[in-house]
Amino acid sequence: MKPIFAKAPSLGVRLFFAVSISIAFILLDGRSNAMIQMRNMLETAVSGLYYFANTPRTVLDSVSNNFIDSQKLQLENQALKEQLREKNADLLLLEQLKVENQRLRLLLSSPLRQDEYKKVAEVLTAEMDAYRQQIIVNQGRKDGAFVGQPIIDEKGVVGQIISVGETSSRVLLLTDVTHAVPVQILRNDVRAIANGTGNNDELILDNLPRTVDIKTGDILVTSGLGGRFPEGYPVAVVEMVHNDGSNHFAKAIARPLASLERLRYLLLLWPTAEEMHKTQRLSPQDVRDVVEERRRNLHPLSRLKNAKKMKIGNNEEPKNEPLEPEELLENPATAPETESEINHSTDQGAE
Repeated sequence: MKPIFAKAPSLGVRLFFAVSISIAFILLDGRSNAMIQMRNMLETAVSGLYYFANTPRTVLDSVSNNFIDSQKLQLENQALKEQLREKNADLLLLEQLKVENQRLRLLLSSPLRQDEYKKVAEVLTAEMDAYRQQIIVNQGRKDGAFVGQPIIDEKGVVGQIISVGETSSRVLLLTDVTHAVPVQILRNDVRAIANGTGNNDELILDNLPRTVDIKTGDILVTSGLGGRFPEGYPVAVVEMVHNDGSNHFAKAIARPLASLERLRYLLLLWPTAEEMHKTQRLSPQDVRDVVEERRRNLHPLSRLKNAKKMKIGNNEEPKNEPLEPEELLENPATAPETESEINHSTDQGAE
């Protein structure tokens, strides 16, 4: 007698096919535009579930706000007024510092930095474990979000967007094991790389020179290198430094300043036109051109260059005049000191 239903494949065969398909998707992931588009479509498809799962919290918040007594509201209003006065005082000092910063940048012939455009986003869901530190926010492609966009909160850097849907985006937190951010010490501008460890309260700075000037309590801010995070945003505070001589490199442990364990509202940053212009000009030749132009404007030999051009225009041959910067570049053996000076300027321009 034959069974009514055909016999299903064994568990081993199904496991083999599942593992094979998973490996194929892993190999194709990130290497094909079709896979990236498929991931974005899936993000858009499941974004409705995120909103649906977030509905009970929104309803409970609205209901609880209706039952708050008037005395608590008065106390909260008084506390908010005090905070507002303190913030207004800080803003007055901030305006003075901004004006002073602009004057110093003009004095140093450095471009003025404009404020970034910011937009508030709300966290829909979070995935916080040792292997995955990600959250979903309610800002997507239609709101202008893009892959690689930096995310901050009121205390410091949170992470960056790694996937964008139509109405939601996935954010990789800076504590994820796959995330790294270029930082610098606020006290002395020493630069390093802060890597995630999988813990939402710990970052690690490894492979530091043993002579590095870093100590407990130092504030780490974004350095602006890489063109992903704007310069000057707080990242973490150093809590421990390992430099006992047993290793060839020093290591530091830092605690993120952002409240990663209780994220609710975040800020999305858009780069300014100046930063986008800098990001597009990353070739070494462009850096050399910018440095050469600035050096020509600030170097004292520029006057001699103008005088030489005027003499050539008047059919006069310059005699016993110092070599121009361009001639020194073409004949480096004649003036090694000038070449080292130019290389030093080029390094500063690249930074």
